[in-house]
Amino acid sequence: MPKPAVPDADAQRRAFGWRFVAPLCLGSALNPINSTMVATAVVSIGRDLEVGADRTVWLISVLYLTSAISQPVSGQLADRIGPRKVFVAGSVLVALGGFGGIFVRDLWGLVALRAVLGAGTGAVYPAAMAMVRQRADSLGLPPPNRVLGLLSTASLTTLTIGPLLAGLFVESIGWPWIFIINLPIALLSVFMVMRFAPRDGARSPGERGRLDSGGIVLFSGAIVALLVFLMNLSSPPWWLLVLAVGLVGGLIGYERRHLAPFIDVRMLSSNAPLLLTYVRVVFGFVVLYGAMFSLSQWFEESRGLSASESGLLLLLIFGVGAMLSLIGARYTVIRPPLLIGAIGMLVGAAMMVVVTGSSPIWVYGLLCLAFAPSAGLAGIANQLAIYIQAPPAQIGMASGLSRSAQYIGAIIGSGVIALAFGSQATDAGLHLIGWILAGAAVLVIAATLLDRSLDQR
Repeated sequence: MPKPAVPDADAQRRAFGWRFVAPLCLGSALNPINSTMVATAVVSIGRDLEVGADRTVWLISVLYLTSAISQPVSGQLADRIGPRKVFVAGSVLVALGGFGGIFVRDLWGLVALRAVLGAGTGAVYPAAMAMVRQRADSLGLPPPNRVLGLLSTASLTTLTIGPLLAGLFVESIGWPWIFIINLPIALLSVFMVMRFAPRDGARSPGERGRLDSGGIVLFSGAIVALLVFLMNLSSPPWWLLVLAVGLVGGLIGYERRHLAPFIDVRMLSSNAPLLLTYVRVVFGFVVLYGAMFSLSQWFEESRGLSASESGLLLLLIFGVGAMLSLIGARYTVIRPPLLIGAIGMLVGAAMMVVVTGSSPIWVYGLLCLAFAPSAGLAGIANQLAIYIQAPPAQIGMASGLSRSAQYIGAIIGSGVIALAFGSQATDAGLHLIGWILAGAAVLVIAATLLDRSLDQR
């Protein structure tokens, strides 16, 4: 068992006290809680607005789209102009989205609010990572594992709380509160950052540079085309995949010639460890989101569990995962927690292949527990890997790309569920999903074993 990380522990506690860390955790929690609250509220919204699922789906997908674009864009802005400024700007956008929830009551107005929330919440996480890196580097401290663990735990906890909180809102004070709740949280986060976080250091003209608008447009187009394609795997629009590949090729060629690129493809092409980390993130989230959404649907439709019973079982994934992330944050090693998480994915996927609607409830509990290490230990380990593998001046952009990778994995997982279940969650469909997720888990294991940079930790 590796020894807990102790170097400079006192210095880290002084540098990263609760006043600095608390607003970063609040801000980092905004994106996952907004991505999950709508899952519980979308049926009520459609019923009240008299629109079908084919239109309310935009309330879900638009946040994925805007967040996937906003995260790396905001990450580059954080690297260029300062993370504290970007954190505050993103939080203000979230507050505006929450304020709009008080008044807006038509579908496309709500979709617009979700886009604002996606852009705002997408800006906060990479800015928070850049603030942590800036603080540690300015004081000559090693990676603050405890802080990274708290950021990961905040995300995992709100992934779990989101559907339960939205259910309470829908049943008591109304679904508009899934928007309005963002207002007080964002304002509190802004106040605490402005009050307690150190100001951004001065940027030289070379560091500021000019924003690469061409690269941002090409990247955004590629992401939109790819994600819309992945959302429609049941009848795939292949032309969108061709368009996405073409835009990626154009992006690579364009960025290689740009003096201050939005995405430093030269750095990425020569940074195999960082690319392998992104591979682990994509396929890890294929497994995590594929398991979470398929099991919740299957528990209710095939096993006949209630929504609250299903939610309690899913707590074993994210609740236990949150506790594991806090334990993992005490250590500096990366490969062991990644392997433990990946093996847990493989075990959970294998159980999905054999479980049936008549299996005892304790088997479902063990099935969910198998995925907990991938949510907790692997999450904090990948976060630490990006912190170490990315160049210090590009940590914001690299962290933003990692969140884009998460959304790509999540949407692939959702597409797999649509293909396997169709209109009804069945045992056969769950078994097919299990086989696919097992293949993704094997890819995560391979990407972990091939990453030789992890031997240095």
